[in-house]
Amino acid sequence: MKRTHLLSAFFTIGACILLAQAISAPTADSDAGFVGKIIPSEKKSWIDDSTGREITQWTTTGQNWHPYFTTDSFIDDHTAIIISSRTGTKQLYKLDLQSGQMVQMTAADDYQNMDHRPAFAMAWYLDGTKLRSLNTATLESTDIYDFKNEAFHINSFSVTCDAKWFVFSVSKKRATEGNCQYGPFAIFKLNLQDRSLIQITMDYGLNIGHVQTNPVNPDLIMYCWQWEKFDRPKLVGHAPIRIWWVNIDGTAGGPLAQEYGTQRTHETWTADGKQIAFVSKYRWGANVGKHFLGLQSIDGSVQTTYWVQVSPAHQNVYKDNKHWIVDLYNDEQPLLVMFTRAADKLERAEVLFRHGSSMVGQNSHPHPRFSTDGTYILFSTDRTGTAQVHTVRVDLNSSK
Repeated sequence: MKRTHLLSAFFTIGACILLAQAISAPTADSDAGFVGKIIPSEKKSWIDDSTGREITQWTTTGQNWHPYFTTDSFIDDHTAIIISSRTGTKQLYKLDLQSGQMVQMTAADDYQNMDHRPAFAMAWYLDGTKLRSLNTATLESTDIYDFKNEAFHINSFSVTCDAKWFVFSVSKKRATEGNCQYGPFAIFKLNLQDRSLIQITMDYGLNIGHVQTNPVNPDLIMYCWQWEKFDRPKLVGHAPIRIWWVNIDGTAGGPLAQEYGTQRTHETWTADGKQIAFVSKYRWGANVGKHFLGLQSIDGSVQTTYWVQVSPAHQNVYKDNKHWIVDLYNDEQPLLVMFTRAADKLERAEVLFRHGSSMVGQNSHPHPRFSTDGTYILFSTDRTGTAQVHTVRVDLNSSK
C-alpha cells in the first residue's frame, strides 16, 4: 500500500509540473520573442524568366515588410531593417542580405512607426505613446519621451540628419465616425537631448502628412497637404497644392509651385538634399489622364517633368541621381521599373519584376528603396498571399 501511495503521489506531482510547464510555455502565436533572438534564414532566390533579374524572397513566416520608402531601410550595404508580425506583435528586425539571417531588434508593446539615421547607428520608433531610440549595433532601446499627456495625436515624423530633433506633425482633434470635423494640424519638434517640445508652425486647417527632414540640411523640413480618400468619415478631396516646406525654427516656408490640374503624391528628397522627386497625374484640364515624374527645387530653379505613366507609384531616386525606380507603370500595372535619367529625359525604362502586389494595405505596397551601394532594390509584396520582403539585384556599381 505504501508503495502504491508513493507511486500515486509521484505521478500526481509529475502531472502538476507538466501542467504548469504547459501553461507557462509560450506558444508560437503568443511569444513576442526577445531582443537578440536569431531567426534562421528563410530566403529563396530565383532568376525571373521574363527579365533575367535575380529575385530573392527573404521572409515567409507571418507578415513582413520594410519601412516606408521615405525612410532609409539600410544599416549598411548588406543589412536592412524590416518589420515583422511573426510573433503576433509588430517588431523591428535586422536582416542580413547575404546569409538571410534575421535578428529581433525590439520587444515593443505597440509598435507604430520609425525613422533611421544610419550615420549614427540609431533608429527612433513609437511604441504606443512612447518615443524610443534604438541603437542598431547594440540593440539597446532607450525611452526618450512619453506623449500620453499631450493634447494631440502624432501623424508623421522624421529625425533631422544631425540626430538632434524629432520633427512631427499632429492632429489636435481626432475625427470620429459620422463626424467629419478634425484638426487643426501643426508641426512640432522635440529636442532629443533636453526633451524640450516646441511648436514650429501655426495651427493649419490642412492635414499635414509625410514629414521629411532634409538628408543633408538639418534646418529644412518638407511636408505635404495630405488628401483624404472618399471612403473616410472626414472632409475628403484632393489637395490643390501638395508639397510644402518650412525651416526648423518656423521663420520661412510655404508651398512649392504646382501645375494646374495635377494631383501630386509620394514626394521624397533626393539623396543630396537639393531636389524633391514626386509622381503626378493630371486629373482635370487639357492634359487630363497624363502622368509624369517630377524633380523640383524649393527655390524654383529646377522644375523638370518626365512624361511617363506612373501615377500613383511609389518612387525612389538612387544617390547617383541617374537611376529611378517605381512600383506602378503603364496605367497602374504592378511592375517594378527602373528608369535611367538624363538631364531632361528618361533614356531607358527597364522592367525588373512583375511584383504582383494587391496594393491593398500599406504592408503590401512595394515601396521600393535602393540599397546604399546600389546592389539591391528592396521591396515588399503580398504576391504569395501575405506581405513578404523581397529584393531584386541590380548591381549598379558592379563595373567600378
